[in-house]
Amino acid sequence: MPSTLGRWRCMTRRFSARGRPLFYALMLAGGLSSAAQAQETRPTAAMLLDRLCAETLRHNEEDRLFGLISITVRATIKYEGGVFDPDLIDDSIQDALGAITEACPQIKAIDDAHRLGRAVELARDATIKRLQDGKAGYSDRQTEKATAADLSEELSAQEIDAWLDALPARQRALALFLYASGLSHQQMADAVGLSPAGLPAGFRGVKTDLLRFFRAESDGAPGPASAPGPAMQYRVGGLTLARLLKPAPPAPNTTDLQPPAKVRITGISSDIYAGWSLLATVTGLPPDTSLDLAEPILVEPDRPGRRRMIAVAAEEISDRQDNPRRFLLKAFAIDGDREGAALHDSFHLVGALDNGAAQQTLRNRSLAAIEIARCLWHDYGTGPDPGLCR
Repeated sequence: MPSTLGRWRCMTRRFSARGRPLFYALMLAGGLSSAAQAQETRPTAAMLLDRLCAETLRHNEEDRLFGLISITVRATIKYEGGVFDPDLIDDSIQDALGAITEACPQIKAIDDAHRLGRAVELARDATIKRLQDGKAGYSDRQTEKATAADLSEELSAQEIDAWLDALPARQRALALFLYASGLSHQQMADAVGLSPAGLPAGFRGVKTDLLRFFRAESDGAPGPASAPGPAMQYRVGGLTLARLLKPAPPAPNTTDLQPPAKVRITGISSDIYAGWSLLATVTGLPPDTSLDLAEPILVEPDRPGRRRMIAVAAEEISDRQDNPRRFLLKAFAIDGDREGAALHDSFHLVGALDNGAAQQTLRNRSLAAIEIARCLWHDYGTGPDPGLCR
């Protein structure tokens, strides 16, 4: 099945793909919980299995089915006391998919309420068979040697989203820059407001936290990556990002006023088009003032032909006393067939979101980041129907 995102063939999760970089996997949808959610008429899992057997799975439906199998495989390995070797997981996923496909005639004969259970049984049995293969040579040492990118390949997109969201904002930014940007350490340090000497510890923390999640040591939820932050403090109401992006009015003829705050929005990597994908650098923002996104806004790269993005949330990655202050923005591309924007590409404001279908997509809490991007591309009329959207 070709990727619906043009040049982003690596972004589409393949059941047989190998060697996928971390943030290719980051963009993909899946997960047992989302696959088991009920639609108005039929359980989603039953519908996914129907479409698998009919060879009509669309992109985010394929991704959700992968997530279901991946979670089942890793849960089986944990229950059976096996090793979390990425090759074992990948091989088991392949075997499980083959077993489910082969069992399609029997699955079609099972009522909707029991189809998911049968698929889980087949994935479990395929995994146990791999675990019992004494000649396979799987080893937990492979996990220790693996990079965070390797570990992420067997996680579903919703797990990746959950892992990223649970990281402290600055560490989340480090993960994005490290595994998706291709920048030098000096460029990364400048982007997040750290010295290059402080990066290695942050990078180690990223892998350690992902390793904990990969091994399900926190029972399916990302563990804390650092000590809790300071207690909540009251602040002056935040400036909105849209207001900062609008051209400033002429300054009054006085020297008593503080210069207005200014913001520059850039990409992080042209490889990221969904999720925490933009960086806002604000100069002149008072320490007691936050930066808010009151509503989704549409921003467009200053360089022609790059992807437009819908920004929906902001989290600070700097200290309030810093100047400039830096904010990580959650944003989703609406032009999957265009080139992305990297750190040196800036954006300007187009306006508030006025697309009703896109607003419905953004309100759907069950969608992973890649699903939102694919649905938004369809909502704006330039992308094929990806499957489950609303």
